[in-house]
Amino acid sequence: MSFSFGQVLLILLIVGVAVGAFFLIRRQRYVRSLRAQGWTFEGSPTLVTAYGLNCPPFGLGYKRKIDDLISGSTSSGVPFAVFEYNSLGYVAALVLPRPLPELYLGETPRPGVEGRQKVVGRWTATAKDAAWAEAALAAILGPVEAMAAAGHRVDLSVDGTRLVALGVPREALAMRGFLEALAPVAHSLADAALASYQAPAPPSELSLYQRPDWVYRPADDQFLGEVVINGGGYGHEARDVVLGTVQGIRMIALTHNWKTDRTETSTDSNGNTTTRTVTDNHSEEILEFHLPWRFGDLSVNWPGWGNRVRFESSDFDRAFKVRSPQPKFASDVFHPRQLEFLLRAQPLPFAIESGRVRFALGDNTPERIIHCADFLVAFFAGVPGFVWADLGHTQPPISRELDGF
Repeated sequence: MSFSFGQVLLILLIVGVAVGAFFLIRRQRYVRSLRAQGWTFEGSPTLVTAYGLNCPPFGLGYKRKIDDLISGSTSSGVPFAVFEYNSLGYVAALVLPRPLPELYLGETPRPGVEGRQKVVGRWTATAKDAAWAEAALAAILGPVEAMAAAGHRVDLSVDGTRLVALGVPREALAMRGFLEALAPVAHSLADAALASYQAPAPPSELSLYQRPDWVYRPADDQFLGEVVINGGGYGHEARDVVLGTVQGIRMIALTHNWKTDRTETSTDSNGNTTTRTVTDNHSEEILEFHLPWRFGDLSVNWPGWGNRVRFESSDFDRAFKVRSPQPKFASDVFHPRQLEFLLRAQPLPFAIESGRVRFALGDNTPERIIHCADFLVAFFAGVPGFVWADLGHTQPPISRELDGF
């Protein structure tokens, strides 16, 4: 028996509708099971759900996605939010009465975290403050052991004003059991005995791990007007925007995307000419620091402007091309110790012009942005005091070199 092309299409359409209906019904049943627990469900939540969460897995990278938000309270009155985060499955965030220092506890260290590790029985704890870790572990180990004995995964973190747990079961009854086992850990962290370890308030928006005072926005086109961008074209947009202040210096990092159109003409073998419009997509990575105080113009390995200034170090001149319209100013800034510093630091190409510092970022990653920010502070800290005085500053705006450079 053979089928015509139209019959095959009809069969495929019927199968597709049946499969879609199956998944729709299953989804509706799942949502009803969650609401039957007295919880609320939101199928398309925004990233606002993750505001204030800045410890791994949060605060890392840019591609952040949230799905399926379930909200409610445990039987002991601890408010919670459970949501799907990136590809990690469901995570739970239970509300704490006060912000507490960073802490992680699980069978293995959580990727991306920083701090001192301590093995406590079957668990590995990670924290930057040893005294806080000791006090917190003394308070929570009992309920943590009970949680594990009940068969629940233990992969916990204290993140500002929330206790975060990975590995939350998806099904409603199993999720309830997990949350009820987790609630005593939250109650232990809320104990007045730990109040002296209160931490600063968590970020008000999305941020970057280790830079909680910086702001990360997946998109915000308003900042295109505040940085130097490639003009022309259309469809300009700013993605992966990072905003911050470094030693009083305002910072803007973003990826600038835009489009241009061009016309292509082709001729076939019969001499017929065809014209079509082709759209090209463009992208550039931007990192700028806007100085709140006066500084001269110069560049390092930046193409195309200013006179090259040479130095007594042949190693430095081979590695770096310094240009400036004021050679004496550049010579004063790049004294022997500064030359040695740049050779160690190996910075990305940068230019300082009219109070604007621009880096040739290459890739707009948090790691590169942090490295450039730290380098810039150390670079300005290495400028001699008489240079600042010649610029009209009674005191150097930055006078402390950053650790690590």
